[in-house]
Amino acid sequence: MNAYRMYDANEYRREDAEALQILQEEEESVLADQFDNELPLRKLESMFTSALSADKKAVSQAFMDDVDFQEKAAEFLRYAAETFASNQVKINRSFQ
Repeated sequence: MNAYRMYDANEYRREDAEALQILQEEEESVLADQFDNELPLRKLESMFTSALSADKKAVSQAFMDDVDFQEKAAEFLRYAAETFASNQVKINRSFQ
């Protein structure tokens, strides 16, 4: 009987760990979606326009006409949002 209790205890711990992992992933996903919505491409365009010595038209053309650039910029913003969300969840968990 003792072996069954040990197995059950291990199984409960594994299930708890899986449930916590799923909750963390869901929290990260929600935050990433929120951050992604708060970081539209036009903000990135504005940052480039103000930070670079390039003509505003050159920057705007990349954001308006270059589909490959738009896709890669959107991928980067999503990656940034997911990374920020993951870090935020870790910080939030450290306070619990």
